Amino acid sequence: MAKRVLKYLLTFSIFLLVQVGFVPLLTIYEVAPDLLVVGLVLSAIRHGAIAAIVTGFLAGLAQDAFATHLYGLQALAKAVAGFVAAYLARDKLKFGLQVTLGITLATALVHNLIRDGIYYFDADFSLLHLIVRYVIPNSLYTLVLAAIAHLLFAKSFERK
Repeated sequence: MAKRVLKYLLTFSIFLLVQVGFVPLLTIYEVAPDLLVVGLVLSAIRHGAIAAIVTGFLAGLAQDAFATHLYGLQALAKAVAGFVAAYLARDKLKFGLQVTLGITLATALVHNLIRDGIYYFDADFSLLHLIVRYVIPNSLYTLVLAAIAHLLFAKSFERK
C-alpha cells in the first residue's frame, strides 16, 4: 500500500511539473491539455472510485498552489472528474483504446465544464460560448494527450 502511494506521489509530481512547466508551451489560443486529468483517468481505471476522488482532490490541490486566485477550483473539478471516471470505468473488464478515450473525453468534459464554468462565471458570454470556446477544445486536446499516453503505455491502462 505504501509503495503504491509513493509511486502515485512520484507519478503525479512529475505530471504536475510537466503540466506547470511544459504544457503552457503547448497552449494554442488558450487551449491546453490537462495531463493531470489523464493521470486521474489512469487512477480511476486501476484503483476505483475512492482512489480516483482522493487522487483528483490532491492533484487539484497541488495544482491550485500555482494559481493566483480561485484556490480550490482545480481540487473541486478534479475530485468530481475522478468520480465520473471511476463511475464510467466501474464495470469494464478490458480497457481498449476506444473505452479509455471515451472515459477520458467524458471526464475531461466534466472537469472543464466545472473549472471553466466557475472561472468564467463573471465573464460576459453565454454558456454555449463557454462550451464551444473552452470546454470542448480543452477536452479534445486532453483526449489527444490520452491517446498518445495509451498508445505508449497501454499496459498501464489495465485494471489492477
